[in-house]
Amino acid sequence: MFRPLHYFIAAVWICLSSTAAAFLPARGHVSHNSIWQQSKSTLPSAQLFSSTITNENDEELLIKQVLAENSLFKNIPAGSVATLVDALERKTAQRGEVIIYQGDSCIDGYVYLIAEGSCRVLVDNVTVPEPYGILGQNEVFGDMGILYDEVRAATIMVESDLLVYYQIAGELFKAALSGRSSPMKSLEKMQEVDDVINTISGTNTLYDGKVISAYQPERTWLWQQYVGTVLKISRETILSGMAASALFVIFAKLITNEPFIWESGFIPPDRANPLINGLLSEILTIWKIQQTLTTFVLTFFVNQSFRFWGDVYKSVREVQGKLSSFNLLLVTNVVRSADGSLTPEAEKFLDEVGQCTRLFHILFWASKAKRFSVLKSEEGLKRMESRGLMSSKQLGILLGMDLPSDKLFYAPLEWMLVRCNQASDEGVLMSDTATKGSILKEYMFLRNGFANIGNTIEGRFPLAYVQFVQILVDTFVLFAPLALYVDLGEYSVIAVGLVVFFYCGLNNLAKIFLDPLNNEEFCDNSIYFDLGVIVSGNELSEKCLFC
Repeated sequence: MFRPLHYFIAAVWICLSSTAAAFLPARGHVSHNSIWQQSKSTLPSAQLFSSTITNENDEELLIKQVLAENSLFKNIPAGSVATLVDALERKTAQRGEVIIYQGDSCIDGYVYLIAEGSCRVLVDNVTVPEPYGILGQNEVFGDMGILYDEVRAATIMVESDLLVYYQIAGELFKAALSGRSSPMKSLEKMQEVDDVINTISGTNTLYDGKVISAYQPERTWLWQQYVGTVLKISRETILSGMAASALFVIFAKLITNEPFIWESGFIPPDRANPLINGLLSEILTIWKIQQTLTTFVLTFFVNQSFRFWGDVYKSVREVQGKLSSFNLLLVTNVVRSADGSLTPEAEKFLDEVGQCTRLFHILFWASKAKRFSVLKSEEGLKRMESRGLMSSKQLGILLGMDLPSDKLFYAPLEWMLVRCNQASDEGVLMSDTATKGSILKEYMFLRNGFANIGNTIEGRFPLAYVQFVQILVDTFVLFAPLALYVDLGEYSVIAVGLVVFFYCGLNNLAKIFLDPLNNEEFCDNSIYFDLGVIVSGNELSEKCLFC
């Protein structure tokens, strides 16, 4: 009875695979530990640096091949490449030895290239999450501190029994890069890219590894906070309102010839005075009417803005869960050996899909979050390739695609499904109709979930409503010094500060809620999501639970 549905699912599977096959990277292993994966596939040997190298010329040739395949070293004049190769010193280290200590100065430091073995990356004595926590063969490290004249950002410890690596003096490294015929626009641009990559790797978090800033319920702790609060956000407006109120108090006292508070103590303004009994009393009456309207409209605005913020947060977390569900579905349906462990083919398949998943997630947020947008630029894509987040072939495909930069994430999204179809044909992934249908279902949920995030953000409050609230709040606050002076005199300065804090603070808070990704950069220390935690938390690590 269900056979027509089964045939439909299989047909959709085949159609999606055929239309996206052009975007799929080579079937060779795309490991997150390899920066120069494409160069590996072009060499006859499976290892760029191996014990089978018989002379220095072979070794030099392979090093040049590695450098040529990395976008960081492309377009370097031949003379500079020769200088780099000649300056490399071959070193060895044993398990547990530390190559770089976090916090060390980069003055007279080195840049390193791993030939054989692996290293562990630790920040504050904690291993960085995968895939950034392990440096493998052919990877470069120590370059960022040298390029940007910073202290070492992490500790690099030998993970394998034996590490064979090359080192080059930092000054020679910088000199070689400065001779590129087509460099990045500026070192600052590359540093901006590296800062974002460090953010998505989970090593540069905003809220100690949490998506949003946490709080403690104790009254004392809350009173001690200032950064990221409405008080900090609205302090300039509050001080401006109090200053305007103080100036009006001085003006009113001079006009009415009433003594100041420091001359005779507090005396309420004389109601019989024409200024008080006439113009200011009328303003107070109108102001009290507007107070009711402004309070109602503003509180409703804040409530709806917070609901929007919550909807976006919920959608972000849901698609994060959908990515995990998709990966978990693959992990539980790959073919395993007799003892239940993953076969080499299954490991390879999961690594490839995990790499595509990671690239899709990064490029998606680069298209939505302004602070990540540099990653979808040509410089950002090339730097991601040089740091191992994509292969050289994937970089070439993305740069050659006739798509807007904010749509590039669709390519790795298609690669994910196409690679699953290939794995089914190869017998690495279960190929029954039920499994294919489940994978396709999760894939469509994932695609629709990410599309819903963009739709939700684009459909926030219309301009007319936000402008209406702004006008109400501004006029209410503007006339507060005049209205409050009638009853409070000099004390109206304090009252105006409280009024501005409440009404302008709530208005600012509502506008912050309407920008959960901080694309408008409305204020410093705004309340926005740490997307780096979300991206770094979605690696394909489920396979470790079943190995």
